[in-house]
Order: sequence, then structure tokens, then C-alpha cells
Amino acid sequence: MRVSIPALAFLLLSSSVSVSAQVSGTVVDDLTDEAITDAVVSVQASNIETSTDDTGAFNLADAGGLNLVIVAGAKGYFYSSETVTAPESGLELRLEPVPQVDNPWYTFQPPERCKVCHEEQYEEWFGSPMSKAGLNTWVYDIYNGEGTGTTELPGFIYLRDSVHAEANPESECASCHQPEPWAREPFSALGDFDNPTTGMAHGVACDMCHRIADIDISKPNFPGIYPGVVTLTRPVGPDATWKVMYGVLGDADYTQSGWMRASYQPQMKSEVCAACHQDKNDPDLSGDFESEDAVISEPTYLEWLDSDYADPSSEVYAECVDCHMPATGAAAACDRVSFTRPDGDVRSHNILGTTPEYLENALTMTMDAGIVGDSLEVDVAIVNDRTGHHVPTGVTIRNMILLVEAWQVSDGAALEHTGEQTIHDLGGVGEAGATEGYYAGLPGKLFGKINIAEDGSSPTFFTDAVDIVEDNRIHALATDETSYSFRVPADVGEIKVRARVIYRRSWRALVDGKQWKYDGHGNTLEDIEPPHFGHLMDMEEMTLGEPLPEPMPDAGVPDGGEPDGGSPEDGGSGGGCSVSGSQDSGTGIFWLLVFGAIALGYRRSRC
Repeated sequence: MRVSIPALAFLLLSSSVSVSAQVSGTVVDDLTDEAITDAVVSVQASNIETSTDDTGAFNLADAGGLNLVIVAGAKGYFYSSETVTAPESGLELRLEPVPQVDNPWYTFQPPERCKVCHEEQYEEWFGSPMSKAGLNTWVYDIYNGEGTGTTELPGFIYLRDSVHAEANPESECASCHQPEPWAREPFSALGDFDNPTTGMAHGVACDMCHRIADIDISKPNFPGIYPGVVTLTRPVGPDATWKVMYGVLGDADYTQSGWMRASYQPQMKSEVCAACHQDKNDPDLSGDFESEDAVISEPTYLEWLDSDYADPSSEVYAECVDCHMPATGAAAACDRVSFTRPDGDVRSHNILGTTPEYLENALTMTMDAGIVGDSLEVDVAIVNDRTGHHVPTGVTIRNMILLVEAWQVSDGAALEHTGEQTIHDLGGVGEAGATEGYYAGLPGKLFGKINIAEDGSSPTFFTDAVDIVEDNRIHALATDETSYSFRVPADVGEIKVRARVIYRRSWRALVDGKQWKYDGHGNTLEDIEPPHFGHLMDMEEMTLGEPLPEPMPDAGVPDGGEPDGGSPEDGGSGGGCSVSGSQDSGTGIFWLLVFGAIALGYRRSRC
């Protein structure tokens, strides 16, 4: 078959046009017919996705095939979908606005109801820090002392010690830790720890997060589910057919009347996290947490926002869910749908942060050391190259310690530190010293955010802070460098140098005052556990110098053996028995006399 050049050109041109606009159309508001800008349009259960322009137009150039489900979603709207066969042009997707009606008396549904369709997500959430947030013992110990029974112990208790306790006894703890009761009755106090309600026990659960319609990100420092900052969409009446559930998949057009109808909420990728991971205090109790005199407490969201990680054009761009809700590889997020999702779509609902996996992959430490004259010089660099916010982050009691040590290998004696860089007193002051994790004054550095109260006491709890006196935490992608000097004795032999980075959940003085043995979720508290007294994030070791020469053997130390009595590890009893294969000392003297006599006779015969 012969094809003319003009005909071939026509075919190529036609093919080019169809590939560049396999499926195209517009997305409009179903009530007003107005174009919707920045709507997400995708081929369902695929990586083929685009967004609409200023005119509401979209073009899915890579969409090819039969019976393609094209789904559009936009913030504030229910999803809409159409099934088409490519090529298709002029497709119109009409999005119905979500009714912005909020019922404050709505009863939040138990997570177990969500488990009916989302069993894997439920199992991930159950037992997670989110599920335990409502009954965190540390939160109660700080608020009223009732978490582990610390009411008679030293250490800050808000209702007993805060300057704001009389004027604001409720505080705002419940806005994050018990959001369901708080949402129903804003500005309420934490509930009775010994008699928790269902809402308290839920902690931060499915029906709370997935009902957040909007967060006013111009007010990021207001705490928790704060009225007027966080907008919820709670349905009216038990039979409402528009029980909206917000999510970020972009193509979830599934609807179950009376149960759920999906809506796209892109703020759930990062901005929603700001509700409880970004806040300031309210020192004048004006209700304005953005005022100039408000002092930062939870800083994580704005730390991320100010970093390259929040820049979509950056090579390191990542949203909160990318790190803290990693992909599970599951084929579906719901057992009511028949299609298979691409890898990476379904993410874990076991939302973690300071677990060993995260802490041990948060940063990179390098250490250089050398002997110059009679001094050991050590340089340590810590790079925050794997975390999208400061390290450490979170509430003001979180801290990190760099501990630098040098000692003689021969006897374990520590070298004298002659430098000036030492660990702050908040690293722990105690008579037991480093053997019990009291690192204050030792070579190293404490990283933290240290505040101060109006009476000059420092640190204080964030509710009473009037300023931040020091914040030396390491910014995302930044490097901290410190140097240390140690005196090297003459003939010291080999020297061992070690640098450790250790994470702590609280200032050591507060841990001791509260007599905490476990963290707020009931896990063993590493802050008081040897050998690191905190969680080891990174460690570097070096050996310098030459081994000391072996001592000359004597009658009690056979050549190559241990001192008289031997070593139990080498099979010796430690009771004076000779090493197997060695000569008896009396036999050795006998042969020495014999050879001496022979040598003397030989000399005489030559004279």
C-alpha cells in the first residue's frame, strides 16, 4: 500500500492534535455556571492529572482508552465524574457546592464505623499517637497533675502554678487533645481523666479530621479547633444525605447515601496540621494568639512553610503527609471500590514523628579530630538534611543534646576538656553526673527553644512565657558547627573520640520533678534509660594515636599473657593458676643456672 506525502502529513497532524488533547473540557459551578479555577481533574485511579486554568479549562493529554472515568474536584465542592472514551473534547464537569452548614450538636461518629469500609486505615490509627492524644498522661500531669498522680510533686502544674490559672482555668489543651468535646463546647477544659467520655477516648479520630472544611491559614497560631479559624462541616439530622467527608485523593467520587459523600480538601496535606502543630500563647488573655506579645509554643508548621520543603519548585519539596503519612502500597483505600490505585496513593494513618525510625533519619553528623601538639582538636558538624522543619521541633520542652567525649584507651581515663563549648544546665544537673545522664557542663551543646516567665524564671511552661531567650535549634537544610579541645598527656597512647546526638522528650529537671518513668503514651521513657539517657539519633567514633608498648614480662607475667592469675575471659580462674603451656618458675631458674655455668666454662676455656 502506497500513501501519498500529503495524506501522510494529514495523518501525522491529526495524530498530533489528538494526543495533545485526548480528553479536554471545562469545570464549572453547578449552581452559578461560573468557571472553577485550580480544580483537580484526573483519570480515576491513575497518575494522569491536571488542573484547570483561569477559564476552568483542562486538558488531559495522556488520557487514552475506553471507558475512562474523568473526575474533577475542588475545595468546597463535591466531586463530579463522567465516563468517556478518548479522544473526547468539550467535556463539562459540573461541581455541586458543599452546603456550608455546621451543626454544633452533631455527635461525632466512632472510628469503628469507619472501619466497616476502611479497615486497614482504622487498624493503622488504632493505638497510634493520634488515638491516644485524648488521654496523654503528660498533658494531664502538666494541666492538673492527675495523669500519673504528680499533684504533690514539683514541676509545673497549670492549675496550681500558672499566673493565668485563676482567669483562664480551662486553658486550651482540649482544643488539640480532645477536639470532639471541644468542638461541641468550645473553650471547655480537659475532661475527667479517671472517667473519660467517648469523645475524650477518641483522641484525634477520623470524623474530626475528615470534617475540616477550611483552616484560615492567616491565623496559624490559634490553637487547635479554634472557632472562627477552623471551619467544620457537621451535618444536620441523622438522615442527611450530604454527610461530607473531606480528603486529598482528588478522584474519590464514591457516594454512600446517609454515610458519606466525598469532597476534595487540599489543605489536609499540610495546612490542617497547623491546627495543632503551630500555636502561640495568649499572655494578656485577649483571645488574640497572633498579637505581638504572644510567644511561640508549637512552631512546626511555620518552620516548614519558611523552608525550601514548602516550595513546589524546589527539589526537596514535600508536604507534611509525604513524610508523616508514608505510602503503604495498598491497592485501595476503601473496600467498596473495584479499581486499583497506583502505588503511593494510599497512605498510612499511623501518623508518627519521634519514633526511632524518624529520629535516626533526621540529620547527618560528621566529626573530624586530630592531635596538634599536646591538644586534641575535635570539630563536629550536624546537618539538618533530612527533616522539613527545625530539629528538634514541637513544644518547648523537646530538646536535643550533642555530647562529645575523649578518653585514653589504655585505662579509660577521660581527657581534660580545655574548650569553652559545653552543655547547658538544661542538659541535666545532678550529683551522679554523666553516668546517670546529667550532662550539664560536659563538652557538647544543647539544642532547644528556651523561654522565660515574667518573674524571670527560665524555662517556664509555654502558657506563662513572655519571651524566648534562646532558640538554637537547627533549621531545615542548615548546619551547626562546634569545636572542642582536650589536653593530651605525654605518652598517652591511643585516644578514643566519640560524638553522640541524643533526643530528649523533656528537660531533665522536669522529668525528675514529675518522676516520669514513661512518656505520655505509656512507653518507657528513654530520657532516663542508659546508656544514652535519651534516644540516640547519630554517633561518630574515631581512634587516634599509637598503642602503648607492651610491658616487659616478669616472673609473674608469662610472655604474652595476663598479670598473675590470668583473665577470667581467657579461661583463667583469677586464683593464681599458671597459664596452660607456660613453664614453672622454678624450672625456669634451674635452666638459667645451667646455661650460666656452661657459658662461664666456655669463657674460661678461651683464656
